[in-house]
Amino acid sequence: MSDNHSDYEKKLAQANAARLRQIERQKARLACPEYQKKRLAKQNDTQSRALERKQKRMSDPEYINEQREKQIKASEKLRIKESSPEYRKKQIAKKIVQAKIQQAKAATKSLSDIQTVKAVKRNTSSGMKGRSPTAVEKRLGNKIAGIGCICCLNKGWYTTDMQQQESTKFVSLHHVDGRTREWAHAKVLPLCAYHHDTPAPDKAPVELTPIHRGNKNEWVQINGTEETLLQQVYALIDEKPPWI
Repeated sequence: MSDNHSDYEKKLAQANAARLRQIERQKARLACPEYQKKRLAKQNDTQSRALERKQKRMSDPEYINEQREKQIKASEKLRIKESSPEYRKKQIAKKIVQAKIQQAKAATKSLSDIQTVKAVKRNTSSGMKGRSPTAVEKRLGNKIAGIGCICCLNKGWYTTDMQQQESTKFVSLHHVDGRTREWAHAKVLPLCAYHHDTPAPDKAPVELTPIHRGNKNEWVQINGTEETLLQQVYALIDEKPPWI
């Protein structure tokens, strides 16, 4: 049994060695400029002969007549098919189905557009009362939102992943000095929902409380004054407050 296994391994090794030698010979042949030149010449010769055969066939009167007859037969067949009442009925039914599909798509798109407009209006009316922010205020607001919740940051309550997630989705800007005064949209603090206007969930830390719909004095005692936090925010974004 062991002799058979040994013979099998020898044959396998010989076969692998032969295959590797063949691969090396093929690589050497492909790398040879003379071989490449002959190969290219052979390809060009083959293509030339094929082109000559095609040109000869295309100029053959018999072949031309055959192709013309085929076209005439195909046209006649299509004319008979299109003049059939059954075919016309099927085509009309297809067009009706396609029209209904297009109408359904248009109706769905219109409904989606209406819902989007309503959502924008609803968000605008509830969260963006007051004047529109200036270009400078928008730029500063975007940088400030990128910090993440300043209160959570000071408490060390979240990881880098959570900070990144908050800065892109869960941070809202708390206006310190209203929404209509000069630089109102620059005097903002980045807060998570629970530090801004949403009651804390069960089993949350006692210190987690919203500045709105909660006890603001208690919030200030826990997190610091809005003015102090605002100074910290501008230090973090490396910007000078524009109202100073």
